[in-house]
Amino acid sequence: MPATTDGDAPRRGRGRPRGTGAGQTRERIVAAASDLFAERGFHATAMTSIAEAAGLSQTGLLHHFPTKEELLAAVLEQRDLRDLETLASTHDRAPRGWEVWADMVTLVGLNSEREGLVRLFTMLAGEAVDPTHPGHGWLAAHHGAAVESLAHALREAAHDGTADEDVPAEQLARQAVALMDGLQLQWLMRPDEVDMAADFADWVATVRHRWGS
Repeated sequence: MPATTDGDAPRRGRGRPRGTGAGQTRERIVAAASDLFAERGFHATAMTSIAEAAGLSQTGLLHHFPTKEELLAAVLEQRDLRDLETLASTHDRAPRGWEVWADMVTLVGLNSEREGLVRLFTMLAGEAVDPTHPGHGWLAAHHGAAVESLAHALREAAHDGTADEDVPAEQLARQAVALMDGLQLQWLMRPDEVDMAADFADWVATVRHRWGS
């Protein structure tokens, strides 16, 4: 492991503990970037601001993440990893059929307690519809994977006899993803009025009542 340079050392006065290794330093940088991207967006966040929030010099920040695009990739990777770890902890085997949809209900419920992550996703998603945004590819892949996962689960349910054979899998999957995104936005705007977890759970229950067998 390379020796810690002066640039890697957290600046005093920020109230942050000194890291004990490159891994902890990177985690601190990613956490700071996540907060600032969620607050300001990707384009409006300067690397100098991230360095200051992480308690580093800009040289120290660039040692770990030479570009803001690389840092964004790490932020998005961590976000997806958290979701995967959360859902994996609820099963001792791979979920199937309606279990996958139940996992989405669980995830929306968890997101109602993770405002920072929801705000990060919503802010970046709004920017990343622009094809030139560095997160555009991630956003397209993220939505595509979510739709395919939910559609595949409905096809499994139909094969297993727990959903109608003519269930419109892709259509319902697209609706589910759109509803999750829309509810997150409404919840961020009116957190005291919108219960996104309950609303999404009710919709999934309606879908299962209509198409389950």
